[in-house]
Amino acid sequence: MRPTVTRPVLTGLAAFFRPFVQAMNRFVAHPPKPAPGWLCLLTPSADIVPAGELAARLAARTGSARLCIEAGKDAQWDELLLTHADWRGIARVERLAVEDDTPGARALDAMAASLAGARPAAGADWVGSYVANVKAIYVFRALPAADEGDGWEAVAAVRNTLWSRLDGILQAEGGGFTNESGCQVVWQPTGELRPQ
Repeated sequence: MRPTVTRPVLTGLAAFFRPFVQAMNRFVAHPPKPAPGWLCLLTPSADIVPAGELAARLAARTGSARLCIEAGKDAQWDELLLTHADWRGIARVERLAVEDDTPGARALDAMAASLAGARPAAGADWVGSYVANVKAIYVFRALPAADEGDGWEAVAAVRNTLWSRLDGILQAEGGGFTNESGCQVVWQPTGELRPQ
């Protein structure tokens, strides 16, 4: 015989979980600013979002931040510089292809090695299997003016454009790894890993 759940029990459970659901809804609607330092997008896609498209999304979101190609060309860029209108640096964005014996492959190997003993173990196992399919790493390195004005909003605009177009998971300094939806799956305190 199956136990029956009465309406008062369901109401009590709903009341118990309501604060947690409300907190998660606030987090999804207004995620916290990334920690100063670095943030990586690990993607299974080898596609490159043209710098012109990133600049257009950036202009629509902030209006004043600039995106300059530091290495490469529009559709084949390797490094971008994100600045305020007065050229104060917000962040550098590097695209590292993950191919044999490249900086991208070495960085990915270091990330995979950092998962040994990481918690929760199930999350570390999932990330370990995910990185086996990563074809590119986008590394965001914060610069001094990131904390000024709409600096973090500009970083988020570029990150979100890349993330929505290419899919992938995130790793942040002092934060560990997320899944494709942005939910934390592995926690890594600051200092355990730095991108190469």
